[in-house]
Formats: sequence, structure tokens, C-alpha cells
Amino acid sequence: MTNNQSQPDNRRALITIRIFIVAAVVLIASAVAAVWFSIPGPDTKHVLVSPSGMRSIEMTELCTPMGCKRVTIADEVQPDGSHLRTGCLPQRAETTPLFNKVVATWSGSEESVTIDFTPAKGPSGTMTVVLSNCILTE
Repeated sequence: MTNNQSQPDNRRALITIRIFIVAAVVLIASAVAAVWFSIPGPDTKHVLVSPSGMRSIEMTELCTPMGCKRVTIADEVQPDGSHLRTGCLPQRAETTPLFNKVVATWSGSEESVTIDFTPAKGPSGTMTVVLSNCILTE
């Protein structure tokens, strides 16, 4: 009887653990980037700050062939320095972008702001946002 023992295979693997980890990180990072860039940004975004700087209105709109979604958020600086952000009810129902150019005129008490807007196409218009009507919370 002969005893044939195989010799140990001391060859290095072609893929080391370091290469595997780097490839996995690159794959995950590219997947996250693909998801990030597939989410569309708003068509328009404006931040209208009051003269005192204590209040602001953030207006964004995202339009698709099915219509536009507009979001208006009122931001008020509290006495402790924190910010109270509340959503305002939708103001307009048009299906095309409206807020290409905006000009804000704040009331003396900064309780409301009148916004003159000019869309890229179509007639200009005016709307007023009363901050006390902005009652939607997260």
C-alpha cells in the first residue's frame, strides 16, 4: 500500500479580501448615487426672507406632465433661536411652473407676504401668504 498525500496548495487567491471590500464599497456607493440622482429636484425654489430676518417663506414647485406640486413652508425664528417650520396650504392649482421669477412684499408686521410671480410661459400673477394660516406640521 502506498500512501499518497497531496501537497498543500500554497498559491494566493486572485481576489484578496481587500479587493473584495473595495469592490463592494464601490458597488454600494454607485447604487446610492444612482438612487440619489434619479430623484428629481424642484423646478423652482425660492427663499423669501422678511426685512427683520426673523421670518421667511420657502417656496418650491416640482412639475410633471401630470401637473405641479407646490410646497410653501413658513419659517419663524423663536426667542430661543430655534426655528418653527410650518407648511402652508396649497395656494395655486395650475399645471405649469409659475415661480420662475418672484418678488416678495412683506407687510409691516411681517404677518403676511404678497408675492408677485412671473412664470416662464404665461401671464404673471399675485398671491398673498398669511403666515398664521400656515398650520401644517411635519
